[in-house]
Amino acid sequence: LALAPVVAQAECIDAYMTGLTEFEQGMTTSKPSFQVNELLVLCFTPQQSGHVAVFDAPIEGDFQQLYPNVLTHPDGEVSAPVEAGKQYCFGGRDTFPLYHPPEEGVGLGKISIALTAQPEFQLGVDDYAIPGQKVARSTMNLHLSNHQRSAATCAARDVTYLDYRITN
Repeated sequence: LALAPVVAQAECIDAYMTGLTEFEQGMTTSKPSFQVNELLVLCFTPQQSGHVAVFDAPIEGDFQQLYPNVLTHPDGEVSAPVEAGKQYCFGGRDTFPLYHPPEEGVGLGKISIALTAQPEFQLGVDDYAIPGQKVARSTMNLHLSNHQRSAATCAARDVTYLDYRITN
């Protein structure tokens, strides 16, 4: 019996989230669990150019838009252009801080990175409870249902998810 070698297949959106300390030590894989208030770094590399929006679905409440945000895009853009093959990282010392405050609770959460070929395929300003910040869970779930889960071949609407756990 001959076994073919297993080749890791890249996804349209390669992504990971780790602690700031681990990131600064060179870790480039996702950490499964974080403590409340622990500083985090989120990185992704799209395999096609397009427009991206990054959201966090905390344990309770609405989706929070992580990027773009008021610090990176003060004019209130709800998506940002990205280049194929370029890595984007947030939460490092040269960007805005990322962490889960105690009021967001402990338990399971999920990051959603939505990459689209055109900006019109992202949520519109009217879809937000607070433009560029909060989206109702039902609106976001409907929006993401129109996206292909990130695979080797990019589609016009791709999404990748990073699951995590928050502990005390």
